[in-house]
Amino acid sequence: MRKVHLCLLSIFLLVAMGCASLPSHYVGINPQSSDEAIAYYTSGLTLASQGQHRDAIGQFRKAIAADPNFAEAYLGLSKSYYATNNYDFAIFYNIKHYETEANRDYTYNVRLDVD
Repeated sequence: MRKVHLCLLSIFLLVAMGCASLPSHYVGINPQSSDEAIAYYTSGLTLASQGQHRDAIGQFRKAIAADPNFAEAYLGLSKSYYATNNYDFAIFYNIKHYETEANRDYTYNVRLDVD
């Protein structure tokens, strides 16, 4: 079981290192997200950049509550959980980010094909 956790953690770290910079994180915000969700998300990013990850987790959770399809908020939540050594939640929300992102891209592409 320990090897499985180490393998999952290694995969997470590789993915997280590829997504590490905050500015590029902000650029990819879904324009369809509500202003409320974006405000909570931005607040979470600010708190996370100041090392206040426990407070950032609350803000990212509020962003997700305001917009459950806000993929970037799941990634921010994953990074803050990772920073607080809560690896199970970090992996869970990292996977949730990719699922939400893939669903959003698929939905966007289907909408383009309809026109």
